[in-house]
Amino acid sequence: MSLDGFVELIFNVYEAYTVALFVKEGDHLSCFSSISFAKSFDKAKPLPLDGTLAGWVVKHKEPLIIGNFDKDEETLGYYGKKEEIKSFMAYPLEIAGAIVVDSKKKWVFTEKEKKILAHFVTVASKEVEREKQLREMEEEREEISLLRRQLNFLRQPSLAGTFVEEVVKEALAVSAGDMAVAGIERKGRLSIVAAVGTGAATLLGAECPLQQTVASTVLEGGREFLLPYESGYLREKPLLFQNDGIRARQYFGFPLAVDERPFGFLGFVSLSSRPLKETSIAALRDTAHLTSLFLGRVQMQEEMEALTLRDPATGAMGFGLFFDAISELARQKKGFSLISVRLSGLPGINRTNGCAYGDDLLRKMRKSIEYCAGEHALITRSGGAHFYAAIKGSDGLEEGRNILNILKFTVLSTLSGLAPGAKKDVEIGTAHFPRDGKDLWGLLDMAEDRAKKGKA
Repeated sequence: MSLDGFVELIFNVYEAYTVALFVKEGDHLSCFSSISFAKSFDKAKPLPLDGTLAGWVVKHKEPLIIGNFDKDEETLGYYGKKEEIKSFMAYPLEIAGAIVVDSKKKWVFTEKEKKILAHFVTVASKEVEREKQLREMEEEREEISLLRRQLNFLRQPSLAGTFVEEVVKEALAVSAGDMAVAGIERKGRLSIVAAVGTGAATLLGAECPLQQTVASTVLEGGREFLLPYESGYLREKPLLFQNDGIRARQYFGFPLAVDERPFGFLGFVSLSSRPLKETSIAALRDTAHLTSLFLGRVQMQEEMEALTLRDPATGAMGFGLFFDAISELARQKKGFSLISVRLSGLPGINRTNGCAYGDDLLRKMRKSIEYCAGEHALITRSGGAHFYAAIKGSDGLEEGRNILNILKFTVLSTLSGLAPGAKKDVEIGTAHFPRDGKDLWGLLDMAEDRAKKGKA
């Protein structure tokens, strides 16, 4: 006979209102089988060991009979509302668990009924062991199936966000949770790159702090953060950010890491009476590893693509990228100044001091230009020690002249190690769009010509 069959038999023998079989999992009791007349009976709700009658029976391994039930029904734990229970009986299983039987009639359970229930317990305990083995086999099969499905996503061409969303969605089903989110660190914030489940749609793209939240804990500690159901920690801190409106009842967090350096998190959340499955932790951990590998690969590809678009010696924008950017500004009819900065004596400097010295000098020039022009300025090296910078909004006259003076001073300060004669080779000039013209190539030449005429 199956476990459900035994529970139904007990239900009929005792003419009960509810019969349920609970098994200890972690720090709570889970319902393996039940039958009830009560619509408020919640099979998915975990029962705490402390504060419930079933928990008392499991902890003390003693049967319990209350013929005239006059206690608070909260001690039953498995009803969502008051059901007017009048009698209660529970018997411990041979494993960590218990069978509970209740009724709406008084004095229906006696020592005789307890002895009869003891016979059921012996058979039911064996059936529970078999059921647990079957569940473990099913969970292992599901974990393998999950990994196969997730690996299959890797073989398909897709955007990073789509891949992560699909992988997280599969893992959420295995976790039995209500919501899952993934975030990565970007510019000192946690950016949510995937969100699935209840209320998750509004979270995608949200920016979260790197500290003082439940989600950020895995980055701060660099390790998994697994909270029990109804953990008090979830009431002390917000899940993602202040006033995020998420009432989490349980949380499993896993770091996303490359070379043991965490760069993000993957979190699974229970929002309901159903706890997260502790048996899914290994599968969720594998999901975090797989997501880390994928996002790490994407990040590496982006960095490699960025390198191809930048000057390897200085890190400045490649000239093609720079020209496309100023072309877009021109198309949008936004005014900007083009500044030409050139150190004509670089070949001699390389011969005298070595190429490594020259490369270091170029990097210092780029940094000094960026420091003066601002981090939002567009900067490129067109060759040798010749740089162009585009400053949006500058008028090219009074404001531009001030920028040139400051820039000249900054660059010359950078070149303090050079001989005084070499400093005279610094050329700085400017041209403005659209005041000086709309032909971009012409404006670049104009800025360079003015630099030569106003040579330091």
